Amino acid sequence: MTLDKTKISCAILAGGEAKRFNGENKALLQVGEKNNLEKIIHIADSFFDEILLITNHPERYSGVGNIKIYTDLIRGVGPLGGIHSAITNAENEAVFFLPCDMPFISGEMIGKEIGEYLKNDCEIIIPRIGELIEPLHSIFSTGLKSRLEEHIRSTDNYSIRKFFQRSEVYYWDIEDSPENRKVFFNINTHHDLDNAKKML
Repeated sequence: MTLDKTKISCAILAGGEAKRFNGENKALLQVGEKNNLEKIIHIADSFFDEILLITNHPERYSGVGNIKIYTDLIRGVGPLGGIHSAITNAENEAVFFLPCDMPFISGEMIGKEIGEYLKNDCEIIIPRIGELIEPLHSIFSTGLKSRLEEHIRSTDNYSIRKFFQRSEVYYWDIEDSPENRKVFFNINTHHDLDNAKKML
């Protein structure tokens, strides 16, 4: 599959407070030779002509390479704020979201997901393994901006799943295998970090 790089931007979400991780910066955690952010940028460079980093602590990333850094335009609404900021600031027609706490993100998986998005008539694509979904390894159309703003301002339920009820979502079913589960493994606690190092 050949990707038209003018269609999709990439946004790395690094806006969480990491309360279960004592507030440490999960984007800079190192599992292997590179930290999470370095690995994600390295992979994303192969697919996207625009990479955004969404964070409410831009001062932590002064030494990061040639990427655009934005903060949440609407604060206090969790990941929806990061998604809203990305689809507002992105220059392309859609945004591929990647969380900063997945140490085993796969270029092969990204390529397949882009292919599924381009061939399906949807506003959002979400990977699904069995009953488990990964809403932050997803693609959102930038055309959702106004609807997302309206949703945020009209509710106190800031669950991403709640917004799905107002969108055309395609759930991309993936084989339940150890390799695929590893791609979506994320680090929430120090125990998870220890497990990631063992998995490596």
